[in-house]
Amino acid sequence: MAQQLIQLDQDKLSCSICLQLLKDPVTIPLHSCPQCRQIFTLKPDLVKNNVACDFCSVRKRKHLQPHYNVAPIKKHKLIKATSKLQENICPRHDEVMKIFCRTDQQCICYLCLMDEHKDHVTVSAAAERAERQKGLGRNRQKFLQRVQDGEKDVKTLHERVEAINLSADKALMQTEKMFKDLISLIQKKSSEVKQKIRSKQTFQQNRVKELQEKIEQEIRDLRRRDAELQQLSLTEDHLHFLKNYSSLSHLSASTNVPTYNNVTLKYFEDVTASWKCCCV
Repeated sequence: MAQQLIQLDQDKLSCSICLQLLKDPVTIPLHSCPQCRQIFTLKPDLVKNNVACDFCSVRKRKHLQPHYNVAPIKKHKLIKATSKLQENICPRHDEVMKIFCRTDQQCICYLCLMDEHKDHVTVSAAAERAERQKGLGRNRQKFLQRVQDGEKDVKTLHERVEAINLSADKALMQTEKMFKDLISLIQKKSSEVKQKIRSKQTFQQNRVKELQEKIEQEIRDLRRRDAELQQLSLTEDHLHFLKNYSSLSHLSASTNVPTYNNVTLKYFEDVTASWKCCCV
C-alpha cells in the first residue's frame, strides 16, 4: 500500500516533458495552465514544469509543448533556458533585440530599426555574430601560434641555462687545476675567483630563469584566453557574445626575448685565460 502511494506521488510530481521528478516545482501564474487550459480557483495542483520561450517576451508566458504541436508557433526558435533572457529585451520597446547596428555597435529591436537607427548600417545579430566568429577563429590561431612560439623560446632558454652551467663548471675545474700549483701563494685569490664565477653563474641563471618564467606565464595567460574564446564561441546568446567579443579578442604585445650570444659564456673563459697569464 505504501509503495502504491509513493508511486502515485511520483506520478503527480513528474514533468510531463522530460518525465523526471520536479526539482524546483512552481505554481502556474494567473491560476491557469497554458497547455491544458485548466482554471484553478484555489491553490493549483502541481502538474507540469515549464520552460520560458525566447520569442514570447511581452507577456512572459511560459510554455514549450505547443511549439512542437501548434502550426503558427512551430517556427519559433527555442534555445536553452537562460537566466539572461531579460538582457536580450529592448529596454525601450520591450521587444527581442535581433538586429545589430554597426553604426552604433549595439543590438537593437525592429522598432529601433524603424526609428532612431533607420539610416544606420544594420544586419541581423546572427549575421554579425557569424562574421565576428570568423575573426574569433583567426584570433585563436594567433593565440595558438604565440603559445607554440613561447614553448620554443622556453626550450631555447632551458638549453641556455644548461650551457651556462656547463661553462661555469668547466671554468671551475680549470681554475682549480691551475691553483693547485699555486695553492700556498694564491689561496685567497683562488677563493675570490671562485666566488665571482659562482656569482656570475647565479646572476645569469636568474636572468634566464626570470625570462623563462615570464614567457611561461604568458603561455598560461594565452591558454586561459583561448579557453575563454572557445567558451564564447560556443554560446548561443548573440548579445552575450557581442558584449564580450572585443575584450576577449584583444591580443597583447608579445614578450620580447633577448638574444643570448656567446658573450655570456665567454666571461668564464676570460676569467680562466687571465689567470693562465699570471701563472706563466
